[in-house]
Amino acid sequence: MNVAALLRPAAAGLVMGWSWFAGCALAQSADEHASHGGPGKELVLFLSTEAHHFSATSADVSSLNEDAWVSADIVLALTRDRFRLFGEYLLSSEEHDLERLQLGYEVAPNTVVWVGRFHQPASAWNTEHHHGRYLQTSITRPSVELWEDEEGIIPQHIGGVLVDSRLPLGDLGALDVNVGAGLGPRIQEGELEPLDLVDVHEGRRHISWTGRVAYLPDFTGATAFGLLAARHRIPVLDGSIVDVPLTTEVRQNVYGAFAYWTQDPWRVVATVYDVQVQLLGPATNRDESFVAGYVEADRQLPRGFVAYGRVEDSSRASRSAYLTGNFPDFKLKRALGGLRWDFRPRQAVTLEAGRAQTVRTYQNEIRIQWSAALP
Repeated sequence: MNVAALLRPAAAGLVMGWSWFAGCALAQSADEHASHGGPGKELVLFLSTEAHHFSATSADVSSLNEDAWVSADIVLALTRDRFRLFGEYLLSSEEHDLERLQLGYEVAPNTVVWVGRFHQPASAWNTEHHHGRYLQTSITRPSVELWEDEEGIIPQHIGGVLVDSRLPLGDLGALDVNVGAGLGPRIQEGELEPLDLVDVHEGRRHISWTGRVAYLPDFTGATAFGLLAARHRIPVLDGSIVDVPLTTEVRQNVYGAFAYWTQDPWRVVATVYDVQVQLLGPATNRDESFVAGYVEADRQLPRGFVAYGRVEDSSRASRSAYLTGNFPDFKLKRALGGLRWDFRPRQAVTLEAGRAQTVRTYQNEIRIQWSAALP
C-alpha cells in the first residue's frame, strides 16, 4: 500500500469532522491518546504561514525548511482496543514527507510498543512537539533540535521499534520511559538523510539506539525532569564531510539532561547536550565533542498574549570538523524574544526577533507567523 498516496488526499483538504481532544495540548493529546487513551479516532490539520526578514550580513545563510512561507501538517491518531495507529504527513513550500507512521500495541496499561518511523526519544524538544508550528510558542526551534532536512546535526527520525511507558511512582508522580532502536540516517550530499518509508529499499544504514527517562511530579502534569542518550552509526555515502573528505562513517553519541517546569503563569524549558563525534575512514580517525543547549521561558499575559525569550549557547562547536564544513549555519550562540497572541480558539499570530552567531556570519532576523489547528 502506498501510504503517501493514502495521506495526500487529507493534505488536499479532506479534514473529517471527528471529535476534538479536550484541553489545549492538541496534538500532544493525540500522542497521549495514541499511547495511553481509549477507543477513538482523531485527525488534526496544522496550518501556518510566515514572513521573515534577515539582515544583510546573513546573505550567505542557507534557506531552511523552517523558513517555509506556508506549511500544512496532518496528524492522524486511531485507537481500537489495544491497537494504535499514529501518522504525520507534512507538506510545505519547501518539502513534502511522511514524517511518522507508527503501529502500536498496548502490552500493559500505559505501555505501548510501536513499530514504524518515529521521532527518536533522545530529543527534549521534538519529543514534545510535532512538525505543526502551532504547538510551539516560538516560531523557530533551537538550532540543535532542527530536523535532518533543515541542516539538523543530530538524527531525529528512526525506523524500527519504540517502547513508550509511563509508570506510577509514589502517590502522584510518574516515571516516563521511552526506548527506541532501528535504522538510522545516512549522510549524502553533506546532509543527514533518514529512512524514507515511501522508499524503504535504501541501503547502507545502521542501527541507532535512543532513549530517555523522565520523572513527573504529577502523573498528568507538564512538569518533568529527565536524562536522555543516543548512539548512532551514520554511513557517509559520497565523501561529503567537507573538512574531512575521506570520512566513510560518522559515529555519534549524545548524552543530555532536560527540564520542563510549569507554574502559572510561567513555563520554562531547559536542555543541554554533550555530543561526541568520531569521523572514521581508511585514513581518518578523528574524535571531537561539543556541548550545546538552550533555555526558553514563556509567560502568560492577559487577553491571550504570551511573551517569551530563548537563549542558545555552545562550547567547542566552532572547532568541530563535523559541524563547520557541513553545517556552517548552526547557531553557536543565539538570543531571541517574541510575543504570541492567541486571538481565536486554536489560532495564533506570533512576532519574533533575534540575533545569532554562526561559523561564518552574524545574523539578525525578524519573523511574523500565523498558525492554526483545525478543526
